[in-house]
Amino acid sequence: MYLFECSVTFEADPCAVWALWTDVSRWPEWDASKEIARLDGPLQAGTTGWAKQRGNLGGPFTVTAVDPGHRWVTECPVPFGKVVFDHVLEPAGAGRVRVVKRVNLLGGTAPLLLLFVPRMRRDITESLAALGRLVAQPSPITGDH
Repeated sequence: MYLFECSVTFEADPCAVWALWTDVSRWPEWDASKEIARLDGPLQAGTTGWAKQRGNLGGPFTVTAVDPGHRWVTECPVPFGKVVFDHVLEPAGAGRVRVVKRVNLLGGTAPLLLLFVPRMRRDITESLAALGRLVAQPSPITGDH
């Protein structure tokens, strides 16, 4: 079941966005909902990780697909199903990138999880904007972007 999609477009080097977006341990720096996050290996299909949302219990996730520099997909188990997060990075012309996060639900918990969609949409939209702001900041070491 498709739930929703959030996207933001900003000025940035796509490689820099990809590097920050896929650095799971840094998610809490810009993701409004994450308190702790880790990836237990390289970013590739089959690698597992764990994340704790602020104010909630933590849980595992699994990377199920990676197209380096463009797309990666994770799945999080929920009772009687799973939530699939599809992360897409698209060139938007003239030094701009479009960052998209799609949320899908598979299994029997759709009616219950629909109650959380407004908050999830708000948190994801806020987090993607924060990702754009962070990637646009000059590096403290080199002064470069």
